[in-house]
Amino acid sequence: MFGFRHIRARARVAKGLEPFPASGAWKRSLDYLMYGVGIAAPLALIPQIFQLYTARSGEGLSILTWVLFVLFNILWALYGVVHKDTHIFFANMFMMLFNLVVVIGILLY
Repeated sequence: MFGFRHIRARARVAKGLEPFPASGAWKRSLDYLMYGVGIAAPLALIPQIFQLYTARSGEGLSILTWVLFVLFNILWALYGVVHKDTHIFFANMFMMLFNLVVVIGILLY
């Protein structure tokens, strides 16, 4: 595991990118905060999903909005793949999955 991190660190330096996590305290704190955001953002959809499936009603939810969220998350995940950024990829794949669950619920109810 540590060997892989060393290889990725060297690759970032070779590409002229900042190290991850950043060397400065403020940026390093932001790096770690964004890990939490990547986990918390999909989890923030759980109450909406729970309400949708327990009430069995998609009333008040716009199918267009949720489909656009799915498409935007797919594009962000693709961006993560193209830039070899697994953090962006996985965070947006989870968001896409949860948004897709809402879309399916709206179509069902």
